[in-house]
Amino acid sequence: MHKFFLFLAILMSASCSLNHGRPVATLEYSSVNELRNTGIYQVFFNSDVELIGLFKSRIGEGLVCSLEDDLDFSEAHHIKRSGFGLVEKVSESAPLLYRANVIFSESESGKGGENYLEGEALIPLLKKRDFISCVYRVHTTTYNTYFSQVMHVPTAELLKAIAHQ
Repeated sequence: MHKFFLFLAILMSASCSLNHGRPVATLEYSSVNELRNTGIYQVFFNSDVELIGLFKSRIGEGLVCSLEDDLDFSEAHHIKRSGFGLVEKVSESAPLLYRANVIFSESESGKGGENYLEGEALIPLLKKRDFISCVYRVHTTTYNTYFSQVMHVPTAELLKAIAHQ
């Protein structure tokens, strides 16, 4: 009987994620430019927390941006018009300066496909707002998903980057 209760306790706790206990990063937008006419937008930002290596076991991490008012950045939720980019440190001399190479896309309604948004396709979406909202998100095998505070990227800066292509 004790084995049954032990098995039940292990089974119940195996599906639980732990609170990560890491400080929530505040991100501050720095600049943006397009990477050599590729449709990849390099978003530079500062953080008050060291982002790289927050967790040993990372399933996925990156900067997630919403091109609309949808601010549900959870993994289970799909934002129709969004951007995603892997994050890397710019240099050791500026230890908390990061760069995300962001690609914007729009999911096709009910079809499961995506259209990449760049240049002329991206401009009308950016002109509708003053900024887009982004968060740094990390999924781990052990802990709850980590989210930074929301960072606002000025759309005027993205529009300038598009114009320089």
